[in-house]
Amino acid sequence: MKLVDRFGIWAIMLVAAVVRLWNLDEPHKLVFDETYYVKDAWTLSAAGHELSWPKDPNAAFEAGDVNTFLNSPSYVVHPPLGKWLIAIGMRAFGAQNSFGWRISAALFGIALVWLSYQVAKRVLESHRWGMFVALLVAIDGEAIVLSRISILDGFLAFFALLGFYFMLRDLGSPQESLWRRPWLISMALALGAASAVKWSGIYFLAVFAIYVLGRYVFETRDWAGSVKKAISTFLLTVPVALATYVLAWAGWFLSSGAWGRNLDTNPLVAFWKYHVQMYQFHVGLSSHHDYQANPLTWLFMTRPTSFYYEGCGSGCSTAITALGNPAIWWVGAVAVILLTLTWLVKRDRTTGLVLLGLAAGYLPWFGYLNRTVFEFYTIAFFPFIVMAIALVFKRGIEEAYSAKRARGWVVAYISVALAMSVFFLPLWLGLDIPYWYWRAHMWLPSWI
Repeated sequence: MKLVDRFGIWAIMLVAAVVRLWNLDEPHKLVFDETYYVKDAWTLSAAGHELSWPKDPNAAFEAGDVNTFLNSPSYVVHPPLGKWLIAIGMRAFGAQNSFGWRISAALFGIALVWLSYQVAKRVLESHRWGMFVALLVAIDGEAIVLSRISILDGFLAFFALLGFYFMLRDLGSPQESLWRRPWLISMALALGAASAVKWSGIYFLAVFAIYVLGRYVFETRDWAGSVKKAISTFLLTVPVALATYVLAWAGWFLSSGAWGRNLDTNPLVAFWKYHVQMYQFHVGLSSHHDYQANPLTWLFMTRPTSFYYEGCGSGCSTAITALGNPAIWWVGAVAVILLTLTWLVKRDRTTGLVLLGLAAGYLPWFGYLNRTVFEFYTIAFFPFIVMAIALVFKRGIEEAYSAKRARGWVVAYISVALAMSVFFLPLWLGLDIPYWYWRAHMWLPSWI
């Protein structure tokens, strides 16, 4: 077991890298929302803001003619940081190369595995359970697909978990000063970056900052000091996160031709009015999509998103589906329910931390049950689902009559999860497979 302790995490990282980087340039087509983010990223890097494209530009773009964009600005409804990150890969490897479209998403997906290990190791107070969490994140289908397709949610997941990691570091540091709190400032930077990828990062910022303050209040019962603590916590998080968010829009402020810059002569007022337009779009988004999924069903994986499907000949299919590993997701749903019930009774800190991250990423969506949303949004809080599984198993071992037998059940579970990943891998990597084999993976009618 010493070899596992010493080299296990590196073997896991190798697996994570291989399944995320292998054949990354296939298919050489703009998949799902890549049609927006890849082209937006390219014009963002060219002009400092997103530009419009002529009608039906994808075929030309995929063929290598990547500069057919127009001079007119494009109306976009997501902040620019995720697209700037995509653009870095495109500038490094070429916009004509689909590997360049996706390399940034892949690298952040690999980094998410490492970060999951670091966070779980602290929360669960165990190197081995940290590796357990990292392994499940490494081999899960949704995490793999979101690392191989260039959309925003993988970046959001990384920055949200990074903010949680910094929060843990702040909570574990001596609170000798109201203002000298580098880990709390780091949390604000990370969650400001998350919000600059997608607005749902704001929920993580609000929940984590309130938790930091709440922990202090309930542990010290220092009500007078809590007022000062609340002020310092607010000033060390909100302005820092806001500055990070605005900085991500630097290209917009420096470009007189960007969408919305003419809404007011004062750029800050124009910036605000543009954000009002974006907010109205998001709350009013209710157009039907074949793969939309109600947030109440997300944990049970009833409507995974098909990112790509194409017949590849007689009786042949090529599919990319953001379908999680059933052995992880369905066990994870049970684990989340068990931990929620446990916390309601015992209110223990470890359970609370796991549920905190889950609540920050998941519960806000219950306010948008009628919006057009997708199951793959769960990647933002997926590491916390895996930590829920690990915590349930860890406690089961600690309380079991025979720890050796309990560990055997964990090994058996990992074996089943690995086997599931091997079985579903063709649908995550977009491999050419027989149609009957694709159908064999559609266990529920709602998966088709």
